[in-house]
Amino acid sequence: MLARISKAMANWPMIAVTAIFAFAVNSGDVTAREQACELQNLADYPDVAFVSATFLTKPVGHCRVEGIIRTETGFVLLLPDDWNGKFVMGGSGGFAGNYANAAQDLWNVVGSGWATVATDTGHKGNALSASWALNNLERQVNFGHMAVHRTAMHAKAIIKDYYGTPSRRDIFFGCSRGGGQGLMLAQRSPDLFDGIYAGAPAYSWTDEIAGRWTREAQLMYPNPDQITTPVIDARALQVLGNAVMARCDALDGLADGILNDPRQCDIDVSALECGTEGTNQCLTKEQVAVAEAVYGSLSYGNSEWPGVPYGAELPGNPLGWERWITGGFIPKEQVDFHPGLEDEVFEAPPVPNARWGFATGLMKYFFYSDPDWTYKDYDFSDYAHNAARLSPTLDATDPNLSEFRANGGKLIIDNGWMDGSLSAYGTIDYYENVLAFDKTARDDVRLFIRPGVAHCQGGPGPDGTNYIAALEIWLNTGVAPEKLDAPFVNPMTREPTGNGRIICAHPGTVTYDGSGDPNDPASFSCENFDLTRR
Repeated sequence: MLARISKAMANWPMIAVTAIFAFAVNSGDVTAREQACELQNLADYPDVAFVSATFLTKPVGHCRVEGIIRTETGFVLLLPDDWNGKFVMGGSGGFAGNYANAAQDLWNVVGSGWATVATDTGHKGNALSASWALNNLERQVNFGHMAVHRTAMHAKAIIKDYYGTPSRRDIFFGCSRGGGQGLMLAQRSPDLFDGIYAGAPAYSWTDEIAGRWTREAQLMYPNPDQITTPVIDARALQVLGNAVMARCDALDGLADGILNDPRQCDIDVSALECGTEGTNQCLTKEQVAVAEAVYGSLSYGNSEWPGVPYGAELPGNPLGWERWITGGFIPKEQVDFHPGLEDEVFEAPPVPNARWGFATGLMKYFFYSDPDWTYKDYDFSDYAHNAARLSPTLDATDPNLSEFRANGGKLIIDNGWMDGSLSAYGTIDYYENVLAFDKTARDDVRLFIRPGVAHCQGGPGPDGTNYIAALEIWLNTGVAPEKLDAPFVNPMTREPTGNGRIICAHPGTVTYDGSGDPNDPASFSCENFDLTRR
């Protein structure tokens, strides 16, 4: 039987149980719907222990089910009364440890009738803390890929039993860590989802986050015991950001604080170096060297990873350099690095910026299993060995998406050009590796780089593109998107303001017509230019 309404009904004919269940879910009688959302009325699953089932009326009537898979993989599943027959899983952020759900947090999907689930990936804690991984292989594997896979499988089974029919459309929506989870699903679990959105994907935990970011930490904070003032301090960051905008902002035809494609920017950072007299409008030799390292491909041991695009320097960008790259430790202040995370229950580790926190967390608790590890005098001589050991668990770098595509899957990858976190250049590299493996992959995989958009959302650019709707249209019509609407939205409510532009499928660049209304999508087109990074 699909849903056990009560023990007393265990032997009733299937048709009777289904009729009672349908009445309970679809009836306007709140009491009947509350009864359907009770622990004893949920089906049994060998690997799941349900913690609670609560009927809630906001944002719409729905059943909130919390449970644990196996030893400690927690999940929260929302089951709306007025179900649209579809399921979307929301990805998490950072080191997870909570029930952040990108789909629900950004788009209120349950309010539109979607069933949706989120997982803590097998541990509880602040999303900037990796201490939970110390000498715990099960937690590391759960975080790497297993928890999302198991949660998706069990959520789909619960949905089928709860409603009496399986979901007819399954989508994954995640950004940052969630974007990496999306790529991992396309590679490891190719039959679980019809469509996947992988925004600003944290897909290379060993090379980008552990390797490059640790080397960057050594440059920005040479003394790991002094994390209050970075080499590029607030004054220097303002100088750098002003210089980039003065040189490059208007190259795309609009002086609006947005670089439509930072690869057009040809600023010479070394020209900002102070002369013998020096002023407060220049950079020291050390600051120039560190800035050039952040912008350029940075080597660590025998590996390297590309730098960050120009444009995210100014402190006004809430998820730019100040939050992710420079910063400075302030006692009792937590680094708010990802939209939608609510970690106030858990204390954050003392970090000067988010990159520093993630890099040192990985090194301490994944690479070396030593809470006292420090990057002081670290020379990366054994980095490659540890990276090779961890990469199969953590990294979603496989360009072979053939099985996902053979199942009819569609994948949208995205990054903001003003993202101070996960470099758009690294995201472009993964996409181009996919096409190098199989050039026909572009039939089923698209990459969008959003001008003026920070990490997942925010920044001066239009960040209101509805990727869930875009995936649905693609799946329904079979027509891959070459461009998408990009509305400007209220940063608090996420409601469109009535203005907007477009975003272009890579390698297209958003191009202004030179005279139209800069807040009208009709004033922009997608053009291909021969642009390469520095």
